[in-house]
Amino acid sequence: MAACARSHFVFAVTTLMAAASFVAAPAFAACTQDRAIYADRDDAYTLTFITVPENLPVMTSNEFSLQMNGSDLKMDGVVMWSDSVPRPNGIIMYRCPTGDVTGDELEQCTVWRGVIYALTEGADADLLPKAKEPAAQAILLPGFASSISGFNFKLEKPIETFPWEVFRFKECIPEQ
Repeated sequence: MAACARSHFVFAVTTLMAAASFVAAPAFAACTQDRAIYADRDDAYTLTFITVPENLPVMTSNEFSLQMNGSDLKMDGVVMWSDSVPRPNGIIMYRCPTGDVTGDELEQCTVWRGVIYALTEGADADLLPKAKEPAAQAILLPGFASSISGFNFKLEKPIETFPWEVFRFKECIPEQ
């Protein structure tokens, strides 16, 4: 009888531990990078990665938008990996013209460019995961705050709230 009770106890403890580990598993680990949504520390800006259809030829490894919450200010971003030293180079743009664009036109609408880093709980910096890889826990855009503060958005009301350079995982867009 004691062996049977012990067996039920071990089963119950094992089940609870498995359930706890499932609940404790971070949400970002179950999400791919192309469905991840991040927010800055003050929740003033939202960075949303975009799923690019797989049947289209793409030159980027990731695409995203960056929205100032509670406003119409929305920027577009792309990530392209460099060939020589593999790094995820990001470009954040605001109202870029479409079609055949010159280098000068692209420069005028570029808010920020630089390497995008994925941050871990242990404060390690890694390279941004590609679209179908597990999402990063946090994203670092080095120098982004100063770039956005110096960019002329040509808005009626100047921007008074600037984002932090670290964006933490907030949620995952459901698969469609």
